[in-house]
Amino acid sequence: MQLILCLLAVAGASSAEPAPIGQEAMSAGIEQFRQGNYHAAQEQFETAQALGVDSPALHYNLGVIYFKTGNYQAAEARFSILLDGPDQALAQYNLGLVALADNRVGDAERWFSRAATPGAPDTVRELAKRQLAAFEPAETPSHQSTHTVTQGYLSAGIGYDSNMASVPDDSPSNRGSVFADLVVAGTLSRTFNPEWRIVWDGVLYGQDYAQGSHYDSSILQSRVAGIRSYDPMDVGLRASASRAWLASDELETRFGLTLFARSDNCLLAGSVQSCYLGFTAEQVEGGPDYAAYTGQWYQFEARGEQVLNSLFTDVFYRWESNDRNDFKDGDLFISLSPMVHTLGAEVLYPWRSDLAIGAEAALRYARYGQRNRRVDDGELTERLREDVRLDVGVMAEFYLSSRWLVRNQWLFRNQNSRIERYDYTRHTYTLSLEGVF
Repeated sequence: MQLILCLLAVAGASSAEPAPIGQEAMSAGIEQFRQGNYHAAQEQFETAQALGVDSPALHYNLGVIYFKTGNYQAAEARFSILLDGPDQALAQYNLGLVALADNRVGDAERWFSRAATPGAPDTVRELAKRQLAAFEPAETPSHQSTHTVTQGYLSAGIGYDSNMASVPDDSPSNRGSVFADLVVAGTLSRTFNPEWRIVWDGVLYGQDYAQGSHYDSSILQSRVAGIRSYDPMDVGLRASASRAWLASDELETRFGLTLFARSDNCLLAGSVQSCYLGFTAEQVEGGPDYAAYTGQWYQFEARGEQVLNSLFTDVFYRWESNDRNDFKDGDLFISLSPMVHTLGAEVLYPWRSDLAIGAEAALRYARYGQRNRRVDDGELTERLREDVRLDVGVMAEFYLSSRWLVRNQWLFRNQNSRIERYDYTRHTYTLSLEGVF
């Protein structure tokens, strides 16, 4: 691992010559690296960038420094910039090193596999093959050995919600409150051989409002997936179960299956670096007071990710279909079975090594299956419900270490409906501490 990192750290600029003062900062950074002064080297390289230096050597050097100081996300961003250049194999190898150091064994193995292809330079290919050899389980007289990777996630936040929501298809509350939320999640991945692995994950989520405790919500979810690798694609089948509560009342229980495929080398979309396709079918059982929500729920999702000039972009489309019991009471009828289309995008830019800024936007269109019948101003009316919802948000992530960050996030939501009672706007601000362990 050290050989290629040291070679990169002392490399000079191989492209256009930077301004003399920028070149001096580059040289000073290389000298500081040689002496083992990594933080001083980082300051010099970042100074060179601020002075207009923008070369592959600078990005490599910064990637190495961030790797050395444990800032794996920043290192990954730097090496990703070089995936489209002549040193693609070298960037892939270093991305494998970053993923391995960050305990993302599956990602590391995929990057090393790509760096070990016949088109890669001999040195890089041999180094990648050595790394891949370490992933090969030793054989015993009866079977190959297995290995297990675990990871935990924690997020604790406080914030303000201008319009506390109730059950998903009810009218808005038009009330605001301070809230606190907590997310605890864990993942266990067990690999049996290079082709097969099983992944389990569980999530516990809770949100409590300071005013209006009947709007409090919580969710408990567990999932297990069997995944088969077909280089460069993973195909899996995941079973899931979850239960949601509104205040102390059971809202719904879900059981379902998801068939999915994902790849870090999308063959059908050359400009996309990684992609995901998934189809989910779930049976929903409404709680004692929410029997109208009982039924089936289906979703198709397509997602693509790209890194370009340090900008992380995630674009997605979701199709959703509901077949619920709906609410019926005499002549009254409320449809709870919408067909939904959502198109959205998220971007994240590492402004500096300890700060990233991002934005997101999504447009959602929902059309309900049957006309609502309800009494308005003493008259029974019928109207088909259609909603158009716009979500926009901005965020800033301050990295306390390679594993912990503070996130500031503001979200705005505006919904226009053919039925006026479902129109609303909502602002949410959250300050949270998040980390992996």
